[in-house]
Amino acid sequence: MKHHSDICIVGAGIGGLTCATQLATSPLSNSLCIRVFDLNASVGGRILSRKLDGGEITELGAARYSPQLHPRFQALMHCFQHQHEAYPFTQAIFQDNVQGKLKTTLLSLLSMLEAHPHDSFLDFVSQYQGEDEARKIIKAMGYDALLLPIVSASMAYSIIKMHPETQGLIDDASNQWRYAPDGYGQLLARLQCQAQAGRVEFRMEHRLLSISRCGDRYVLTFRHKGNTQIHRTRHLILAIPPSAMTRLNLGFPTNWSPCQYGSLPLFKGFLTFNSAWWRDCQLADKVLVVNNPLRKIYFKSEKYVQFYTDGENANYWRDCLDQGEDVYLNRVRACMEQVLPLGGKPLPSIKDHFHKHWPHGVEFSLKSTADQPNALLLRDGVIACSDAYTSHGGWMEGGLLSAHQAIQLMLEQLTSASKNRA
Repeated sequence: MKHHSDICIVGAGIGGLTCATQLATSPLSNSLCIRVFDLNASVGGRILSRKLDGGEITELGAARYSPQLHPRFQALMHCFQHQHEAYPFTQAIFQDNVQGKLKTTLLSLLSMLEAHPHDSFLDFVSQYQGEDEARKIIKAMGYDALLLPIVSASMAYSIIKMHPETQGLIDDASNQWRYAPDGYGQLLARLQCQAQAGRVEFRMEHRLLSISRCGDRYVLTFRHKGNTQIHRTRHLILAIPPSAMTRLNLGFPTNWSPCQYGSLPLFKGFLTFNSAWWRDCQLADKVLVVNNPLRKIYFKSEKYVQFYTDGENANYWRDCLDQGEDVYLNRVRACMEQVLPLGGKPLPSIKDHFHKHWPHGVEFSLKSTADQPNALLLRDGVIACSDAYTSHGGWMEGGLLSAHQAIQLMLEQLTSASKNRA
């Protein structure tokens, strides 16, 4: 087995796969040895599809996209003729019928944004509503990240606009939303096949430990199934998020960027039942935003019930699981019975369940700037690619944007290397 390559890509999420497929077909690199490494057993990164017993595909990671907000991802879906359907959860039901109040408040404060360019969203709303009321208003929207000090008022309005469940609160219905009924995992598998057709090799279950420089090559140390492996490469793209970059010996982010990066934990829980009892509650294909740790409960036709949380609530459910499956399920049941119109009856028995906790589900720059590059370049030539470096942090579109910039940087390196050899 060869332990050297011309181009090495670490990370097989949507960014790394895009880099691999594009470089495999570029005249500058299609004759080179390209290898992709990833710590997981399959490609996808934070895109993770799972099939239910009935054949329905659920997404434990990225779940929806907007053609208007995410044109590159829309083009990718079109390129592969990957089936899409309208995303059903664009009209949220808010606990205690607070939607009207939320909408009135947010629209009335919209004209005040320019006067508060540096205020956090919480401070901004507090100045007009008082802090206690501001916290209630923000928490009622179901996205606890809006309470973070790093989320400015203008950023918060952008987040509200860019999520299907909340865009109606500011009278913005310009963004359509879609999802892939066949799953995004299948889409990325097709990207992998395209790369393999271009002779790109994939090596899975390889955890990158360190990187050093030896002459004109980078020396990468991996851990693979209990063994240490050394791999050498002339060119290197790190298609991994900032949280993974900080664990390497690369001085990230100090040596790479003036920006600092943060992340937000996410938790998705899925429940299946013997019957779609929620139809009798008029909740099919609707999302209920509630003021308990479930936060957002999605009722998918007659298929399943899903809840989605971020921040402290995501870690709350992780901690529940640490205490055992029974503790977790009992608390899920209690929270659902607290907010659902069950007429005093207990929640029907749960047939099956599964879940996913993402410690760094959304990664982003703490301070985005207009001139911030979509991919980072270390002085010695290592390229870093992640949605977190773009204005679409946390979305598949960001991964594609960053990959496009990473490819351009790599092609510039290959062009320079070709001239030097000549």
